[in-house]
Amino acid sequence: MACSHVKNCELFVQFALNPALDIWKEHYCEGDFKSCSRFQQSKSGRQIPLTLLPNGTVITVGGNESVCGSTAVFNAILKKRTRMVSSLLKVGVDINARNIDGITPLMAAAEYGTVDIVKILLSHGADVHAENMYGETALAIAEKKGHMEIAGILAKRTGATALKTGT
Repeated sequence: MACSHVKNCELFVQFALNPALDIWKEHYCEGDFKSCSRFQQSKSGRQIPLTLLPNGTVITVGGNESVCGSTAVFNAILKKRTRMVSSLLKVGVDINARNIDGITPLMAAAEYGTVDIVKILLSHGADVHAENMYGETALAIAEKKGHMEIAGILAKRTGATALKTGT
């Protein structure tokens, strides 16, 4: 039985187009959003942990949830999955988390040219002035990659002047 709430299920979004989706639906989703632990917790207005499955089971993960969430947001940006990024931000993933090179989600979105994700990150308070270990900001990265629409958006936020053409 297909769940009638699947379009609004943030966990489903995280697994969409993933081979694990069929396993998840078969073993964890009961098909009725009214009995879904994630749905019930969302109605209460509480933050829903990424590790809570629809049947109420909580997955124990190695490391902490912050590291797991940060990895997930970078993965979502790489795959250009806008809804997943929104979903992860709703559950409290650190918007200014950094990878080993000091790259933030905003820098990654600028590098991959994902305008919608850049806008989402900015609307959630991403730091436009952060620099990676090479001293580059998201604006510098967008310009270097030739993503001029993103460079314009970031320039407006920082008060800088964006380049007119890509390099």
